[in-house]
Amino acid sequence: MAMTRGRIIAAIAVAAGTALILLFGLRVEPVFAFSWAVIAGMVVVSAQLVIPEDARVDAPDIPIRREQRGTDVSRMAWSLNPRTGEAGELATRRVRSVLRRRLLRRGLDIDEPVHRAQIDALIGEGLWDRLSGPGTKIQDIERALTVIDSLAANKEKQ
Repeated sequence: MAMTRGRIIAAIAVAAGTALILLFGLRVEPVFAFSWAVIAGMVVVSAQLVIPEDARVDAPDIPIRREQRGTDVSRMAWSLNPRTGEAGELATRRVRSVLRRRLLRRGLDIDEPVHRAQIDALIGEGLWDRLSGPGTKIQDIERALTVIDSLAANKEKQ
C-alpha cells in the first residue's frame, strides 16, 4: 500500500511531538529524545499499514488422500499389464478423455451417431468401441495415442 501524504504528516507530527515532550517536558538528552521520536514515528507508520488477508482463508478444503502413492503417470503405467496385453481402466479412461477432447476440437462428438462414420475413418475402424469396452489392449492405447498426436499436429497446421 502506498504511503499517502496524510500518513507521512501524521508520522512526522507524532515524532515531533514525542521529541518536544522528551526534550522540554522530561529534559532528556537530545540524542535519546530524537531516537525515541524516530521510534514513535515508525510505530505510527507501522500501525497504518494494512496487512492483506490470507488468500488461503476462502480456499476449498481438499482432503489429502494418504493411500495414493506415486504420480498419475506411474499409476497409469501400473495399469498396463504386459503379460496379458491388456490396459487397465485408469489408462483407458485417460486416453479416452483426451481423444474425446481432440475430436471435439474438430467438431466431432463421439455421442452423435451422425459423426460415427467420420470418427471411425479418422481414428480407425472400431477403435473407440475397443477403448470403451472391456478388455482394451495395450495396442489399442498405443493406436489411440498415435491418433491423438496426429490430431494435435493437424490442428497446429490449420
